[in-house]
Amino acid sequence: MDTTAKQEITIHQALHQPILVMGGERNLVMMLGVIAGVFIFSLAQLWAAVIGVLLWVFGQWGLAQLAKYDPMLSKTGKRHMKYKKYYPASATPFAPNRTIQ
Repeated sequence: MDTTAKQEITIHQALHQPILVMGGERNLVMMLGVIAGVFIFSLAQLWAAVIGVLLWVFGQWGLAQLAKYDPMLSKTGKRHMKYKKYYPASATPFAPNRTIQ
């Protein structure tokens, strides 16, 4: 008879899902809210309030659409921008030998 018991651990969804607010990535939604709030409240003009509300509505819709594509787009996009489009071969016979430890 098998004396080893099968061990199982439940991993809750909250531990590995990205944090989304209103369908968009949390830090981007909060930054959009601050920018829209500046337009709505700080400028105290009707045209600025209209621009702020439109910015909030369409910006939130856009962030929700981006989060459907990739919920961690700000982190992966920032890393993607660091990559070059082309990495030329740069091997030379005069390169120092590398030692593997």
